[in-house]
Amino acid sequence: MVLFNILLLMSLLACAVYAAPTQAGGPDVNEVYFKSINYGGSGCPISPPTANVILADDKQSFTVIFDQFTARIGPGVSVVETRKNCQLNIQMHIPGGWQYSIASADFRGWAALDKGVTGRQQSIYYFQGDDHTTITQATLRGPAQKNYNLRDQIALESTSWSPCGEDRPMNINTAIFLSSTNPKSSGQLTTDSIDGKVVQKYQFQWKKCKK
Repeated sequence: MVLFNILLLMSLLACAVYAAPTQAGGPDVNEVYFKSINYGGSGCPISPPTANVILADDKQSFTVIFDQFTARIGPGVSVVETRKNCQLNIQMHIPGGWQYSIASADFRGWAALDKGVTGRQQSIYYFQGDDHTTITQATLRGPAQKNYNLRDQIALESTSWSPCGEDRPMNINTAIFLSSTNPKSSGQLTTDSIDGKVVQKYQFQWKKCKK
């Protein structure tokens, strides 16, 4: 997979001149930022760029926005169109003594599904070099024609934590799947009808490294 590297110029300089208190349950927000992001896949073509990752000001979450992440199913539609994916490689800087993981994932977009059609969004994430993976997913079943906003809460015992003392990249493989029990039915998971984006928001949780 060809990966497209984006060097993010964060607007942290403007707020860095102000002293920010350490948040309860997390590190100083001025010490958390993206170092680099790589991505590629059938759901996020790289030219022009079609994916963007935004870190919240409070550093408690980040949002992935896709411009062209669409899956289709139905008569005459190639099986290739029923599954789209985007692999992201995100490297964050976090201050020493802290670990982070993903606590929940929100999936938002547009679904147009005939009866018998099922749509699923799934994200698999893990830290580079770590065998432990965490999966978040959301399912929609037809008939449906609506904007959707679904949340998947991750059990604490199943989450993956960043290693202590390292800014190790986190990989997120996001996929959209469509399946049907009726060969005559059609379906589409596509961009949000309001802002023209497919949006996924990931909520952080923080903990101190064990001494």
